[in-house]
Amino acid sequence: MKFCVVAKVSKRAVSFWYQSDGNAYAPLSIKESNEIPLYFYVNGNDFIFGSVARERFNRLDPDAYGNYFEIIKDPSKHFVIYNNKKPVKQLFYYGVEQYLSHFLNTVLYKVDSIESYRQHFPLRFLFDTDIEDQEKSLIENLFREAGYFNLDRVSFHRILFNVLVQKEVLSNEKAILLLSAIDDVLYVKLYKNAHAEEVDSCKLAGQGADPRVKILADMIVEYISSQYPYLSIDKDAEIAILLPFCVSLLENSGVIIQGEAELTDGNKYWFKVNERNLTERLQYYSNDSIIYTAIDDLLKSSNLIVQDVIILLGTEEISTSYFSDKLLQKYPYVKEVIPADIKDTMKSIFAEVSISNYTVKSKIPDTPPVPIKPRMPAPAGAGIPTPKLPPPLPPKKEKNVSQPQLNIPRLPEVKPVIPLKINPVKLPPLPPKKSV
Repeated sequence: MKFCVVAKVSKRAVSFWYQSDGNAYAPLSIKESNEIPLYFYVNGNDFIFGSVARERFNRLDPDAYGNYFEIIKDPSKHFVIYNNKKPVKQLFYYGVEQYLSHFLNTVLYKVDSIESYRQHFPLRFLFDTDIEDQEKSLIENLFREAGYFNLDRVSFHRILFNVLVQKEVLSNEKAILLLSAIDDVLYVKLYKNAHAEEVDSCKLAGQGADPRVKILADMIVEYISSQYPYLSIDKDAEIAILLPFCVSLLENSGVIIQGEAELTDGNKYWFKVNERNLTERLQYYSNDSIIYTAIDDLLKSSNLIVQDVIILLGTEEISTSYFSDKLLQKYPYVKEVIPADIKDTMKSIFAEVSISNYTVKSKIPDTPPVPIKPRMPAPAGAGIPTPKLPPPLPPKKEKNVSQPQLNIPRLPEVKPVIPLKINPVKLPPLPPKKSV
């Protein structure tokens, strides 16, 4: 049976997709979502990965772990499982392998344990923009050291650019300035053309959203804080997590914007915002020049003029008519990545894996094998819709707190190495002392 699993890694979550037997790719989900927050809980031999672990972390449980890419910077941090002390960097490995076991058992209907599949398991990592090069290497090394040899890294932007060239959204002759936003950080990456490597980049904290989106997120957090004063809220963190949600709110906004917003603790809170107040705050926003300056500096350092560059808006937080109109006032070519582009890119990723016969030995071609028709221009004001938020978690039963709530195979026990017993050499007795 031919199959492959792709894991997309960001600093906040990991998402899974798979393809098997030539079928269309699909999300690898447990319960409602294929996106799992990077939280872990370890107690004795119990290991929980995802939203349940996040709940425990927010309750300050000492056996719960969050902020993964921060805590791994401290080499003294460890966790204990099966009576073995492990460095915290291995939390990610245990969590992902739990999902790979789930895939084998529930998708492929294999009864074997994951150990017999590690060496040849086709696993591909797709790293999001916020993951640094050294962090990418750390993740890959964790799995290679565990015996995953059919492992490779997916160049998402290279394949995306090829898809957009085929759709005639991008041109082979023009440079590309890719803008993407994660957690209110704007990442700006410059490519000489659609087939070239990145030549320059910068990131701007606090600029990773359409201004209206960020102002709305700020107002929602303010409302929730006033209604629930007992909550301990990190305002910047909550605003960052709400940005994608606020995109969809603005697409369907009325005089009153209201609903339920999910905060970082995993709970949902009701809010109400007056659109008139949002418009009034927008009049005082004056940070557009920060983005203009960053773009101009990158183009100048690479000896490029604006007529030779296409600005590509890569994520939904900035793929709005308001944001693109602002950029079009200064730059002639501004394009948006739409959901169909992402879907076609994922198709091409799995098609490339298929052409390589699901191994890392064959050379992957530069051109995606999926034929794609040019897309029709998007209507004015069209943005990328945000997926519907999953329903809130059911109430938790405290009496069985150490058991995972997901039906996931238990991790294989790692037995400690038993030291060899060495028989000591018995010395001959000393001769009797001579009396003086």
